[in-house]
Amino acid sequence: MKYSLKHILEYVLVRLAAALLRRLPYRAALFLGWCAAGIGFYIVRYRVREAQGRIREVFGARFSKGEIRRIAWISWRNFIFTVVEAIRLPVSSRAWALKAVKINPLIVRMQEWVRSGRGGIIATAHMGAWELAALACLVHDIPLFSLAAAQKNKLVDEFYNRARAGTGFETVLRSASVLKTILRKIKTGRMLAILSDVRGKTDALPVKFLGKTANVAEGMGFIAHQADAPVFPVMISRIGWGEHHCRIYEPIFPDPHAEKRTDALRITQAVFDILTACVRNEPEQWFWFNKRWIFDPLAKTENKRQSPEA
Repeated sequence: MKYSLKHILEYVLVRLAAALLRRLPYRAALFLGWCAAGIGFYIVRYRVREAQGRIREVFGARFSKGEIRRIAWISWRNFIFTVVEAIRLPVSSRAWALKAVKINPLIVRMQEWVRSGRGGIIATAHMGAWELAALACLVHDIPLFSLAAAQKNKLVDEFYNRARAGTGFETVLRSASVLKTILRKIKTGRMLAILSDVRGKTDALPVKFLGKTANVAEGMGFIAHQADAPVFPVMISRIGWGEHHCRIYEPIFPDPHAEKRTDALRITQAVFDILTACVRNEPEQWFWFNKRWIFDPLAKTENKRQSPEA
């Protein structure tokens, strides 16, 4: 059998859920997501203890037990809402996106950069509705693409990638030659959208984040340096259920005269300085439930240097 029974059943369930969520009005679809989030958080308690422990680890005594529970709940609810919104991308119109997502005036600077025929990198994070940060850029005529690894369930993976492609958001799969593809696209005026707050699987860049040192994937900084392209930090916050504020920050330009690793670390650290301020100001907006905690030490099997081409 080409696909396992488990993957086929998962795919059928995803298609059924997508059909329902795309037919419902936006807030009705979010209500179903809210119900699912409540079951996951309060009944199943999926990674709730881990998330609350991480919040306490970062903020110490700043928040009470009740406040920590609230931060974790909103973070989880926002994640489920983001999944709902990602599924609904094919029925999310340009007019709806322009109304739902407010974006700051620095979008003009990004538009001017793209119109000049040059590309770059959009560095976002697991903040608010990060899928809508990409949609906000797309509806403001910023051509985007992203890098992704093939998931175990190819049926669900292809379904999700088709949904994103319908908005004009291209997904490039990792391969031995992916770096050449990325550099070519950037040089022809496209913007690589990347989630920056990902723990490196190998010994990568030691970045200061939330008062600790995180081992961060090095691809963003190395690509920016090699392509001689700026990094535009972009963060988004969810206000209530369906209002979104997308903030674009001043671009971080590479230094072509600097040593490659030194420059990559400088660029990455600048992005994480912005992210640190965002998480400290709005801790409920960050996703605390990530399977791979950004401050976890590398296992011995992971601790092997790997180039960004891999």
